Amino acid sequence: MSDFMSKINPFYKFVFIIVFSTVITFIHSLWLNIWVFGGAMLLILTGVKYTQYMRVVKFMLPVAFMSFSLFVMGLFFGEGGGGMFGTVTTQSTQTGITMATRFLSFAGIGLVFALTTNPYDLVKSLRKDAKLPRKFAYGMLCAINLLPHIKTEYQNAMMAFRVRGVRVGPLSLKPLFSMLVNAFRWSEMLSLAMISKGFYED
Repeated sequence: MSDFMSKINPFYKFVFIIVFSTVITFIHSLWLNIWVFGGAMLLILTGVKYTQYMRVVKFMLPVAFMSFSLFVMGLFFGEGGGGMFGTVTTQSTQTGITMATRFLSFAGIGLVFALTTNPYDLVKSLRKDAKLPRKFAYGMLCAINLLPHIKTEYQNAMMAFRVRGVRVGPLSLKPLFSMLVNAFRWSEMLSLAMISKGFYED
């Protein structure tokens, strides 16, 4: 499967998506939302590697749920609707469909960018083409490299609580607090390491 989308300059893709998303924000059109989402899915099918299709499915499951939730909200509480147990009008139905497809269009654009853009290439492109200051570029690279460690730290914190017999749910703040403490400590160590290596503004 061709991955031609990955070969496009990340900076140009970033600018295009920002501009295009801004246009969609101010234009409330059902057919525009449908065309944008359809175009995004077509780009994904033809412009990414076959191995990434499972990531698309995993991402689209919560997106579909959120889109359906917005449709129900617009259907019963949109303009012209009569509440949860009231009447459903053509206008409220159109409002619900527009809200759902609008969410899908933004999700589709974001998914195309996420699947076809390497974060390291994006930072290098911003540094070269957008003249991003060095301190921001290196800061972004540090944050990208910290993300896997933060995920591992969260999993270790969850396991430590379970070993001690403490019940923690998926929405519990206890492992998050431990993860954030270590993340702040890592950020301070990275800051000192970068300064010691000469990565400062002057």
